[in-house]
Amino acid sequence: MSRIDVHQHILPPGYVKWLHSMNVLEAGGRDLPDWSAAGAIDLMDKYDIESAVLSVSTPGAYLGDGHDAATVARMVNESSAECVKDHAGRFGFFATLPLPDVDASAAEITYAYDELGADGVILLANANGAYLGDPAFDPLMTELNARSAVIFVHPHVLPGPSVPGTLRLRGLPAFAADFLLDTTRAGTLCRDTTATVRHHRRPVELLLRHRAFEQSRRTAQFACLRQARPRHVRHGLAVRARDGHGRLHRHARQLRAS
Repeated sequence: MSRIDVHQHILPPGYVKWLHSMNVLEAGGRDLPDWSAAGAIDLMDKYDIESAVLSVSTPGAYLGDGHDAATVARMVNESSAECVKDHAGRFGFFATLPLPDVDASAAEITYAYDELGADGVILLANANGAYLGDPAFDPLMTELNARSAVIFVHPHVLPGPSVPGTLRLRGLPAFAADFLLDTTRAGTLCRDTTATVRHHRRPVELLLRHRAFEQSRRTAQFACLRQARPRHVRHGLAVRARDGHGRLHRHARQLRAS
């Protein structure tokens, strides 16, 4: 097997219980699915996927006033790390952060990398309406740059009023349209308004999901980003371990050796 799936979402039981307590029963217009490591591995074997990097999808760890966001992020990350440990060689994970709380997020980066062995972080395109290009996130991006981090950018609910009526009945759930717009905006705003691009010595690697890369590269703004960091912005779906690109390639070699 020769591929790494960088877009696989884990749903730890404790996280699902928390979502239900917050009256969240779906994400992006789709019901919360069942997930198990055994089922994921069966699917990976079927499609010749060597390993998968797990992450938690929208809505992430910050809901309401965010009073428990740091606790939820820690629980999710520890559950993900345990899954990685229990299935050596088949999984890695992107750490969840309690954004927009920058201080708590910086603390969680330290714990996730140094104690849990995270392979990178997942950042939602917007956190409570603030997009990744917001200067308020610069301290966080500086910390991620210092670690040459892999950042998996995933869409969130758009920070605006919902369309009247239920998206399901209208036949256009959020994941089918709004997700693309959300990640595209985040990718474009990251071009030179954030420490992600301003720091040149140890750049992070951005993985933009839900076809945001194709959409973003059509804009004049994104052309600037491509010139500044052509090697570090990619559309992540399934990265071939033999393609020689970036830290995920090295992660694949480590998984094969384990």
